[in-house]
Amino acid sequence: MKKIVLIVGFLVSVCVDAQLIFRAHFGPLDVPPLFEQVAGEYQLPDEPAANQLQWILDQLAQPSTSIADINNHFSAGWLSQIDAQQTQTFIDSVRTSYPSAVITDLVALTAMHATAFVEGQNGNTGRILLEVSYSGNQLITAFGVIGHNGNLMYPEDMNLSMTQAIDKFTTFAAQTGVLVAYINDNDQCEAIYSHNPNLLLATGSLFKPWVLGGLADEIDAGNLLADQNVTFVASEDVYNPGLVNREPYGTVFKLEDLANMMLGNSDNSATDLVHEVVGRSVIDGYIDHSGVDNADVLKPILSVNEQFHLFFSFPLATSQNYVNDTEPNQLSFINNQIVPLGPVSSFPHNNESLLTAGSWRATPMDICANMAELRQYDRDSEAMRVVDRSFGAQAAQFQVRPKWDRVWYKGGSLASGATGYHVLTHGWLLENNGQWPIVVVGMTNDSGGGIDADNGVFKIQSVLARILELAAEGL
Repeated sequence: MKKIVLIVGFLVSVCVDAQLIFRAHFGPLDVPPLFEQVAGEYQLPDEPAANQLQWILDQLAQPSTSIADINNHFSAGWLSQIDAQQTQTFIDSVRTSYPSAVITDLVALTAMHATAFVEGQNGNTGRILLEVSYSGNQLITAFGVIGHNGNLMYPEDMNLSMTQAIDKFTTFAAQTGVLVAYINDNDQCEAIYSHNPNLLLATGSLFKPWVLGGLADEIDAGNLLADQNVTFVASEDVYNPGLVNREPYGTVFKLEDLANMMLGNSDNSATDLVHEVVGRSVIDGYIDHSGVDNADVLKPILSVNEQFHLFFSFPLATSQNYVNDTEPNQLSFINNQIVPLGPVSSFPHNNESLLTAGSWRATPMDICANMAELRQYDRDSEAMRVVDRSFGAQAAQFQVRPKWDRVWYKGGSLASGATGYHVLTHGWLLENNGQWPIVVVGMTNDSGGGIDADNGVFKIQSVLARILELAAEGL
């Protein structure tokens, strides 16, 4: 990761005529549905979280739920906090509020997590959040329902034009980058609206699609199998607990399930398990052909744990020297200084300035180029199936997935306990059959933190919801 001088660009530029970009298409569909719908109802895959979500939906169509059923579907941890009788009463209340509910928007679905927007026969709408264990009988560990109309926009954002929305986005942090682009038939990103599209910014977890690319290359080459077993071991247990961390060491995951949790839940331990299985050199090789403007910025690709060591385990000068060093020296430092430390378990240093200046970095256009690259695996290949399932695991916002045949999303953040978010990023690929894909990227960096001050996170979500709405309407 060589030192890069950041150059602030101009405000919003409109690069092409801002009309719906459509191309004639004949033959098979470009984009088969990730989650098929029959008669308007989502057909859930045979996966741990999906199976428990289906059970919940089935219960809402039944007159009651038995205590025996509850004991068979909820974990001991859940029942130690909310006993079977209380859980039965809760399910009864959900059934009353959302009778015979059906999913209208499957916002997120991974092996261990589901977020679904549902509507009852009485017209009530709400959000279901569900988490399950991966090992054992894959029981429910978390279950919640909240009334929600699916709107994420503040009233003042509902009538913004695209240019106005992007102008407002630029006020949310010291450094911002926005890109609304399409991917043409040559798999190149063409900007429609942009603000600093070529500005290097810290990505947070938005670096993980490059790890996915390395995995897809290995699957495509026949070196890895999507359904091969990967054992959760202590060396890949990353500080900042996620869903994988809740499982005991020795739990055996399917590689493809780790990939969909890496993107769909931004699970850091899942990421480092995939990073370890694929290998740094393979991921770096993928970065070289992923379309980034300067591959050396992302290489050598750090795991989450390795990046955390730069934040917490070395004096600032040492970590900064690493950031500014040559790639061979960086690899030597990783292998000889970072790897022997194992998982981060103590925090002798707090190198807050590196959150923006010394972590994974890319430009909005780099992120778009990587999405374009990930679309190029053969439509019917195992590599494409894993990419589509993983990148499509999370839509991040309501009322996005139902408007598109394909929705890919990844976001990222880096924060300090004292000063809040220093990095907050979002990236979507949105595609309908017969049309060129649209990419929306919004990135905020602030070396002083505070991006989340005064509800900043929700303000960003609101403006991005408006940009996504305009993209769905044809820009």
